[in-house]
Amino acid sequence: MPPPVGPLPPPAEKCVPGESRGEIRIHLELFARRRVVVIPENVGVRTHCRYRLRTLAPTGVVEVDRAGRMLRDFFAVWRMPLSQHRLLSFRGKVTAFVGGERWTGDVGAIPLTENAQVVVEVGGYVRPHSFYLFPPR
Repeated sequence: MPPPVGPLPPPAEKCVPGESRGEIRIHLELFARRRVVVIPENVGVRTHCRYRLRTLAPTGVVEVDRAGRMLRDFFAVWRMPLSQHRLLSFRGKVTAFVGGERWTGDVGAIPLTENAQVVVEVGGYVRPHSFYLFPPR
């Protein structure tokens, strides 16, 4: 499993002191070779601060501090590769679905909007979920 936090992200992403709560939550599912890839807990979390995009549990729920973020921003904090032909360490055509519908643009440009269900796949098709039932805040 990839490490939850790699080297510090670019200076545009700063670790904010405290226990801030994301104003936006999305659910992200990753599949490689038709198998689920678990997004680890504490991506974007350090001892005394949190990045503006983070996970707190290995459920795929990503907290985002403000609107206007894209999927590539989460992968930058995670320090993992994402492109049209690469997902983490897996290579091949990368496809994505938002709300169960095929995303035809740049996979990194998927907007992270409240309660979005995002599925990213490489190496085979897995029928995407169209929604995720978020737990209460």
